[in-house]
Amino acid sequence: MNELKIKQAEIVLIPIEKIVPHPDNRPLGHNLDKIEQLKILIGNDGFDSSHPLVVRPLENEEYQIIEGEHRFKASVEMGYTELPCVIRDLDDTEALIQLILGNTQSETRPIEIGLNALKVVQKDSKKGYSAAAYAHRLGMAETTVRRYLNAAEVFQHLKEQKEEQGKILDEVYKLEEIHRTPEEDWVWFHDLVQEKELSKNQVIEISQAIREIKTDSIVVSELFDLQAIKKQVAIDTLKGSDIGDMYVDLLNTVKTSYDNLDDHITLYEYNTLQDTIDEEEINLKDWFVSTLKELKNLDKQTVLESYKDALQLKRSSTKEEAERTAEYFRDKKNAEERREQERVEREMRHVKLGEWWQLGRHLLYCGDASSPVFQNKISSSVAFAFANPPYRTELEDDSQENYEWTLDWLAEKAKVVAVTPALHEIQPFMKVVKMPYRWSMATFVTSKEAKGNIDFSTWIYTALFAKDKNATRKVKDSWRIEVRTGHKDMVVAEHKGSKPYDFMEYLIANFSREHETIVDVFAGAGTSFIVAEDTQRICIGAEMNPTYCKEIIEMWEKATQEVAIRIEKA
Repeated sequence: MNELKIKQAEIVLIPIEKIVPHPDNRPLGHNLDKIEQLKILIGNDGFDSSHPLVVRPLENEEYQIIEGEHRFKASVEMGYTELPCVIRDLDDTEALIQLILGNTQSETRPIEIGLNALKVVQKDSKKGYSAAAYAHRLGMAETTVRRYLNAAEVFQHLKEQKEEQGKILDEVYKLEEIHRTPEEDWVWFHDLVQEKELSKNQVIEISQAIREIKTDSIVVSELFDLQAIKKQVAIDTLKGSDIGDMYVDLLNTVKTSYDNLDDHITLYEYNTLQDTIDEEEINLKDWFVSTLKELKNLDKQTVLESYKDALQLKRSSTKEEAERTAEYFRDKKNAEERREQERVEREMRHVKLGEWWQLGRHLLYCGDASSPVFQNKISSSVAFAFANPPYRTELEDDSQENYEWTLDWLAEKAKVVAVTPALHEIQPFMKVVKMPYRWSMATFVTSKEAKGNIDFSTWIYTALFAKDKNATRKVKDSWRIEVRTGHKDMVVAEHKGSKPYDFMEYLIANFSREHETIVDVFAGAGTSFIVAEDTQRICIGAEMNPTYCKEIIEMWEKATQEVAIRIEKA
């Protein structure tokens, strides 16, 4: 027979103001009914000295309650000034364990044990307090403690994540089932269980269904909102639907199709407009993903169709196939079909940032003129450069110091630079420009339809810059043009703030000669290209808007009946 161990305990009276509760005790709150019952018992029979508080000393000369917090609360409300206590020296970990051991025979709930175990195991697992060691101290099965731990982990996560601190489930068997799902699903899953008042079996069924919605594919995660799918699966599972199987099949189809495609292939295509066989390196996997992103609804059928299209693209874009197509369209018997093919190719043509296009003797860059890519293309023998900054409706007073101008380099390349800021932008522009200013011109623009209707919108201000002081002497400081309706004007696209054909013709004629190069850093509607074409100049232009670039190309092709060629890809 084992010898009975008896702990000797001395009871002392401690002032009530020196006694403090343990912060980790009663995480679910106090039992108010029990406190009221204790107040009645203490009031009738006095404080039972056989049930003293168990406390531990703290460094600040206070005593922390290990057992008897409800009795302490009742006594405080009754106005007692000191209470009988047993003092024990306990470290933080042992104090946590004793909080549970002192209440296991009373009203301690499983989730409270789990929360306590969570702190002990996290705090001191390296010192020997594993889940198994903790279970042994409490005289409980390890599997039970692990269930409580899992439930407590979810409970603690919900307390930290939920902005509105409403009621959180404390039913271990439901919280443990939530724990089986990915952590990012805990909050909404918990809220659904609470909102629908789900039974244990329903929670298990939903947990199993949403755990099947998973992937290790980055592409699948990019294409689908997996959490939204899980929420839908959860609702449909309650209705008895097997929609979860459909989604699992869909995700697997996307992953398998993607994995089976090539990273890089070479595509060959006959270019009807240029009568050449073009080749292009593409990532077939990226092509497949881009195709799926454009679809409004993704299901297994549409995914397989896109996968089939990817395989067909690879098979139909061989060099041999492109050569057969070229031979077909070069045959004069197919001239009408060729013209239709050319029309379609023009409609489908895309211009991308960073591309250079050859328009006969002219060059168009789709990008920012301030970039080194464009600057390096410009020689130092340019006759004339033109800048029509993007039109802005107004400038706030406090924005004038922030006017952006990054094209002072034009004065190093061109003999004369003309800039046409909007009237309300003249002052901020002049404050920031560093080019050597020489002259200003004012151009009055009229039209037959609006003759006599004069306002500021009919004036164009032009600032001239040049290193040579004599470069601008031969031009007038004011002149008048009349906008005409004719072939040249109809060809040019309408843009906000764009300049009339006659205006550009006047500047180009006065500041350059035939076969010289001019530069337009904001090509916009492309007027400079048409004027340069008509006056035997060479135009090098930049435009940041790909749509405008496409319009310039099509306008030039329409005016010249020639074909523009993309000479450098983005």
